[in-house]
Amino acid sequence: MANNYKLYSYRWVVLAVFMFINLTIQILWVTYAPITGPAAEFYGVTDLQIGLLAMSFMIAFIPLSIPVSWIIDTYGFRLAVSIGAVLMGVFGLLRGFAGANYSLVLWSTIGIAAAQPFLLNAWTKVPANWFAIEERATAV
Repeated sequence: MANNYKLYSYRWVVLAVFMFINLTIQILWVTYAPITGPAAEFYGVTDLQIGLLAMSFMIAFIPLSIPVSWIIDTYGFRLAVSIGAVLMGVFGLLRGFAGANYSLVLWSTIGIAAAQPFLLNAWTKVPANWFAIEERATAV
């Protein structure tokens, strides 16, 4: 059975935007890893508390993956990626404006962590919905 897909010329733009969004959330994830010591000094907390900022992504990913995957399959990756991008944008800006307030940085990071499954779990849907079978391996 042959599936006939309509291939849009802007599918590569969709892939590039999706890649940029995922790159951005990964940068937000590992922001403090290379500067743990100075960040701990700046916020007046321990290195472990700075590590908690990165660990919150892994902690949030586990319980959120199944419901988010259901949302992606039920409502489509466009809605899911939009939710993830909005969460990432809002909480990313909030974290940027938090200044030296570690509590606000932590809660903002948890909000960003909640966005991550919406973006990471949608990776297979982009090639499946936008690319021909022979292009899917390249798109992934």
